[in-house]
Amino acid sequence: MLARLAFLLHAAIETPAAATFLFAPHRQVSPTLLASATGGGEVVLLLQNYGGLLASSVLLSLVMAAWSSPGHLRGLVALALGSYHLFPSRRAFIRQTQRIGLQGPQGRTLGGPAVHLAVHVACFVALTSAGLQELLREE
Repeated sequence: MLARLAFLLHAAIETPAAATFLFAPHRQVSPTLLASATGGGEVVLLLQNYGGLLASSVLLSLVMAAWSSPGHLRGLVALALGSYHLFPSRRAFIRQTQRIGLQGPQGRTLGGPAVHLAVHVACFVALTSAGLQELLREE
């Protein structure tokens, strides 16, 4: 039950992020960076690539929530998805404490760094707890 809820939480949180990275990548970085003659196009492509990766993780989490699978598989997938949430948590923490990227459209995207930090920590805790619970249940 916890694993199913954790997978659904991941899907709910990452669906808007995937859409933003895929369809509005300019909202993720400063306009100055995008205006760069040498890097703007590459930055957009990288952000869209990341959006595709997020969309794939959403599909995986929905499959894991919807279909029955062995507990050890559910546990390992939950731990893998949980470990991902450390990285956006780190990004949000650094943005908030060092005041990076708080101006312009990227400063408010999907609630800003304070919301990102809280949400990604919650996802990390839920998925890690679910993963450990599933693995320990299998022993």
